[in-house]
Amino acid sequence: MALTRGEEMKKLLLSAACAAAFGATPALASSWDISGSFGVVSDYVFRGISQTQGDAALQAGATLTHDSGVYFTVWGSNVDFAGDNDTDFEVDFTLGYGGSIDAATTFNVNVTYYTYPGQPDFVDYNYFEIGAGVTHDVGNGFSVGANFAWSPKNFDDTGNEIWLALNGTYEMTEWLSVSANLGYQSLDKDHYFPEDYFYYDVGATVTYGILSLDMRYVATSDSVGKDKFVGSAILNF
Repeated sequence: MALTRGEEMKKLLLSAACAAAFGATPALASSWDISGSFGVVSDYVFRGISQTQGDAALQAGATLTHDSGVYFTVWGSNVDFAGDNDTDFEVDFTLGYGGSIDAATTFNVNVTYYTYPGQPDFVDYNYFEIGAGVTHDVGNGFSVGANFAWSPKNFDDTGNEIWLALNGTYEMTEWLSVSANLGYQSLDKDHYFPEDYFYYDVGATVTYGILSLDMRYVATSDSVGKDKFVGSAILNF
């Protein structure tokens, strides 16, 4: 199963992919940009819950962006679900559009298809999710944002899903920032996860050239998500 996911860290949230999209490097033509990322995380945590049973994950993604604001992202990671020896990877496809509301406020809307190649025949992990978000530059290095997502049929047998999240970032210097995320996940069924739970993370990011190093504390309101520190090293190009 978005930061960066992200929130999540997917992938901590899908906002990570959007940030990469709008900071892309010119490549295909004057109206198109392409960007990408490759890295490792100590634990692939998506919306407060590990997707690798606490183990490390390799993650990579690429985003193609048009000057109009339309973008397409492919993102992947290894996964490890308890009781499932067949599913080893997650590959996500996102089609979205982003732009500016005013000089300090940006928005993003997208549709993401989460896929799990090699999943057992008796399950259906794949699902679509519709998302939207807004970010506002408060000034003096501070920015805040809000995100929303909905899926009529979430991961396998968990039914209708609603996800809400708030985030804030303070850029202390050109190379150091601190940030926090607060999220709420609601599902129809507690087949794999609790029907309703909150999660949060607080951490710091160091950026040097194309390298980003992040360390944060992640916690959930339910025991299904173990509170922990999660680190990552990501190359953005």
